Amino acid sequence: MELLNRRRFLELAGTTAAGTALLPNLAFAAPNEAMVFTADAQSALVDSVIIVGDESAMLIDAQFTAPSAAAVADMIEATGKRLDTILISHYHPDHILGLAVIMDRFPDAKPVAHAKVQPGIEATAAGMLQGMSANAPAGVFADRVVIPEVLSGDTIDFEGERISVLDPIHGDTEFISPVYIESLSTLVAADLVYADTHAWVEGNQTQEDIAKWQASLDQLEAIGATTVIPGHRLPSTVNDATTIAKTRAYLTQWSKAKEETSNAEDLRAAMMAGNEDLGLTMALDRALEAAYPG
Repeated sequence: MELLNRRRFLELAGTTAAGTALLPNLAFAAPNEAMVFTADAQSALVDSVIIVGDESAMLIDAQFTAPSAAAVADMIEATGKRLDTILISHYHPDHILGLAVIMDRFPDAKPVAHAKVQPGIEATAAGMLQGMSANAPAGVFADRVVIPEVLSGDTIDFEGERISVLDPIHGDTEFISPVYIESLSTLVAADLVYADTHAWVEGNQTQEDIAKWQASLDQLEAIGATTVIPGHRLPSTVNDATTIAKTRAYLTQWSKAKEETSNAEDLRAAMMAGNEDLGLTMALDRALEAAYPG
């Protein structure tokens, strides 16, 4: 977990080791802090972000497994704030299947997703839960799915602050909506950005796919956020703009390796070179299976 807040602003500003300095505009109406929960390796190292204000909280992404979602709910409960809104960034199961657990704890919260994202969740969530639960021990996954509503517009009103839900762009899937909290200079990139883990490139098998993802990274970088929170990371990862650079480098390596190899074994070796300490090796396994099925 990483905590970014007003109280620590002066301490962190300009400190490269912390890597989480915020822009000095926090005198205006703004969220007080952003709390980042990173799941363990068994739950795919996925990030959930809790935005905390004076009276309320907002959650971005609801985790994969029931225990991880419960841990996020515990963090929200510990703030003493009411949970008003839950935004789901995209349809992948590691960001949506924990939503029922969160809703059980905060039944008055409103789950939403961008208009381009919500149909994918509605079409796939139940099937994903059924498939995931079939071979899992009891209690690993929630007992049902909750489908978020369509977000009206492209902002969320948070205690007078307009939090921007950006138009979905291409990352590890076609429609991912990043979130920008201007007053905290914080970009919640979701699965557009991976840091210190293998990226989920299973669905990006062509050079055109990779070029689209790289173009999305260019868009994110142009925002100029000081804090950039990836969709997946190791707990030790610093949440700054280097997360974008790490993703770009991985995609470049994948693209080059795909061109220069002709079988799964050689492609794996090419992708492990220099990446021996990355987390989420499962993502690489899935990408290799997609590249060389059977």
